[in-house]
Amino acid sequence: MHRIRGRSRRHAATTASRAAALVGLVVVALAGCGGSGDSPDDTLASEPAGGGGPAVTTSASPAASPAGASPAATSATPAGGASGAASACVAGGLSATVDDLQGAAGHIYGRIVLTNTGSAPCVITGFPGVSVVDAAGAQIGAPAGRTGAAGSPVTVAPGGRAGATLAITQPGVLPGCDSAGQTTRGTQLRVYPPGDRASLLAPVPGGVEACRDPAIQQLTVSAFERV
Repeated sequence: MHRIRGRSRRHAATTASRAAALVGLVVVALAGCGGSGDSPDDTLASEPAGGGGPAVTTSASPAASPAGASPAATSATPAGGASGAASACVAGGLSATVDDLQGAAGHIYGRIVLTNTGSAPCVITGFPGVSVVDAAGAQIGAPAGRTGAAGSPVTVAPGGRAGATLAITQPGVLPGCDSAGQTTRGTQLRVYPPGDRASLLAPVPGGVEACRDPAIQQLTVSAFERV
């Protein structure tokens, strides 16, 4: 009986010793795993949600825009809308003359010249309105018809000039304007800048014999060009 009890006691001690040793091994293993310094939160942060490969965060860059402009301010300014663009020439900023009158084969040719008398550039585009008037400013006959192409815009600097060619058919070669009393002497031209309702008067050196009948086309004029 004493021998059995001794053996039981020795067996229990051995079992307890083995259990203690196993617990020691487990503690050492756990200490080794914690040596990296990663916390549970750090580990979760490095894992993609839902598994798979590492999580990748992307951000879309805004579309490129001209330097100094926001994406909402990249539309082009309409032609002619830019600040400082030259405006159309008008009668209030011009003077008119008739230059270089010369006769040839039943016609008289000359040039209507508009000079910019203002302090800023202006633009002339197209044909002037032209008619012969008497000393009192009353129109004689028909206004000038247009001849040739419409031309390109002409920018006229202060003091600069633009000219349109004028052709006057001699009355004697025009039916209905070849007899006494069918003509009268004009002394100047009334000139309307393109697109303007105001006009200028330009003296005609020596005057011009103009047909009275407004149905007879005696004058033609070209578009303005730089002179």
